[in-house]
Amino acid sequence: MLNNIKSFGLNVIPDRQKTIEHTAESVENAISGLWEPILGYLKENDDVFSGAVMNEIELINNQAARLNMTVNANSPRLNIDYES
Repeated sequence: MLNNIKSFGLNVIPDRQKTIEHTAESVENAISGLWEPILGYLKENDDVFSGAVMNEIELINNQAARLNMTVNANSPRLNIDYES
């Protein structure tokens, strides 16, 4: 009587098509899960990688230099004479 008892799972035959689809979906999710943070980081920091931030920094540096030249235009300049 006990010899005829099979545990649940051993007597279940899986559907091959569903198994293949589930496996493909699992692999796709695993791969996208690896790349998703990297692609999100690149998209979030697109201005840095495209050079827009560098251009903005150059503009600010140029403005600071022009402002410095304008403010110090009338200040006396010290010339150091090394030959004396």
